Amino acid sequence: MPLKLLHQLRLHAEGAGLNLFGLVDRARFDACEPRERRIDALVPACGTVLVLGSGGRGLAERQVAAGGDGGGIAAMVAGAVDHFAATLTTCGIPATAVRFDAGCRIHADRLAEAAGLGVVSPVSGLLLHPEYGPWVRVRAAILCVGHPFGAIADGNLADRFQPCVLCDRPCVNACPAQSEAQPPKPDLAACASHRHQGGCADECARRAACPVGVEHRDDGDDRVHRHGHDLATLRRWFGLGVWSIVPKSLRGGP
Repeated sequence: MPLKLLHQLRLHAEGAGLNLFGLVDRARFDACEPRERRIDALVPACGTVLVLGSGGRGLAERQVAAGGDGGGIAAMVAGAVDHFAATLTTCGIPATAVRFDAGCRIHADRLAEAAGLGVVSPVSGLLLHPEYGPWVRVRAAILCVGHPFGAIADGNLADRFQPCVLCDRPCVNACPAQSEAQPPKPDLAACASHRHQGGCADECARRAACPVGVEHRDDGDDRVHRHGHDLATLRRWFGLGVWSIVPKSLRGGP
């Protein structure tokens, strides 16, 4: 029954435009994370994590086909994710939904990497999928109590997917804020200042310059992969605009 349920959830996720789906062993993931970002701080009994994401233009196209626009994607994802958690709980598997558009402290890209949904580039710091390149986004995680689907194999792709090894690295020169000064950790402060002044308003120049998965690049106004961090968050973290009067200790940060 659990494996059949997992298959049904995968099909439902694809139908909702969440075409990236993977499992993570919570204990193995937490062992590599700083304490403040560990999953057991949210759900101590969690043993299994379902990771849900979207790759390419499919999610935006589904939203448009449903009569909406890109702005309604968050609501559509929220509805689908809450449905997954409720379905699992009804089937006797206590589950908690966590969405990454709501200030979650779990590192979404590293979770996706553990689930086999891509690798985090050692050059740009972006999550890269073998097919979709950087045009992906981790949308949510379902934290399940115990191991209802059995043991979970390590899904990391890093040993067989290394897109940046022989690449000319156009992303390094593309960033107008030079936030790639010390890869793989971009200078988020420089990025924040650049974007606060109006730069890279439509999309991240690093993402647009990546040669992997270019055929899946955001199209027209349906730019659902603009940036890894929204501008409001960056302004808060680095004290820009009205946040300049708020003490750093109260602003949070990466």
